[in-house]
Amino acid sequence: MTDTGNNNIRVLIVDDMKVNRMILSSMLSSYGIDSDTVESGTECIKAVLEKSYDLILLDHRMPEIDGVDTLIRLKNILMGRSQDIPVICHTGSDSKNNLNLYRAAGFKDVIFKPIEPKEMLRVILRYLPEDKLPSLDLPSDEDGSVSDELNKLPDWLKSNNELDISAGLTRCGSADDYIKALRIFKSSIDEKASEIERFIKEDDIDDYVLRVHSLKSMAKLIGADSLSSMAAGLEQAGKDKDISLIKASTHLLLEGYRSLKDYLAPLDEHVSGADSDRELAPISEDELNDAYLAISDFVKCYDEDSILMTLDSLCDYSLPNEALMKVSAIQDALNKLDWAGLRDIMNI
Repeated sequence: MTDTGNNNIRVLIVDDMKVNRMILSSMLSSYGIDSDTVESGTECIKAVLEKSYDLILLDHRMPEIDGVDTLIRLKNILMGRSQDIPVICHTGSDSKNNLNLYRAAGFKDVIFKPIEPKEMLRVILRYLPEDKLPSLDLPSDEDGSVSDELNKLPDWLKSNNELDISAGLTRCGSADDYIKALRIFKSSIDEKASEIERFIKEDDIDDYVLRVHSLKSMAKLIGADSLSSMAAGLEQAGKDKDISLIKASTHLLLEGYRSLKDYLAPLDEHVSGADSDRELAPISEDELNDAYLAISDFVKCYDEDSILMTLDSLCDYSLPNEALMKVSAIQDALNKLDWAGLRDIMNI
């Protein structure tokens, strides 16, 4: 569980995708709201038993215990304490037709992904305790804020029309978080595109739908709206078992997907150049061990995006030689999707 501070207002973020947790936490932080982040319904329940929260942002689609089942368990816990913590569902935009069902299940409100900061703020202000609202750092000019963040992006990114940069920046919340999201997206293009092809060859439609759904969400997040819409159409085709449409159209999806790798290639130079201008602080033993533990957990559930996010966070530190070698080995194994090798590296 990640703890970001000790201000008056505290929100619990529950989402099985680390990039979503990072972005939501960053959005809240920009308004002076502290948050804890967890990746499952089980961890959510544990966190609520250990701490008090003013509001919970709970993802709907999660493995093992989904958001609705988690909410039912939370209600039983809170009822026993005579508490009423507002729980807001955050879920994909394809669930908009289920709005009344979410509210009937007990959610106070629903926010649809990709979440825009202005919409999230509008919703959570409705449910936060009034006596704590004066402590918030509310924006006086959000459009100006987005414009300021836009100016921090490299010129090559702003001068092309492959992505809706303003939309992606708004969804991610800041230039730094947008760059991180782009790096994660780019680094997994080859592997995930190959997986989609393999699932078609093996007639594994269930895994095809899951991978295309993930692509739909990530593409929307970074402003690749056309690619996201194409992925949404093929996700529905998979659910409808329309094999002929999948086999006729997936190559177009993958062409667009893979073309973004070349477009985003300057990202590596941009990030490494930025890092070279500052002296990195040495990482503590506890921080390094926490990163290793997180990577081990993500290896166990084959979560490439979260491993990449953790590796990316280590770039903010100066690592000892032994750690550099281990991180390099992890990256090499991940690039090959060598899960057995990753288990050996992490001793699991």
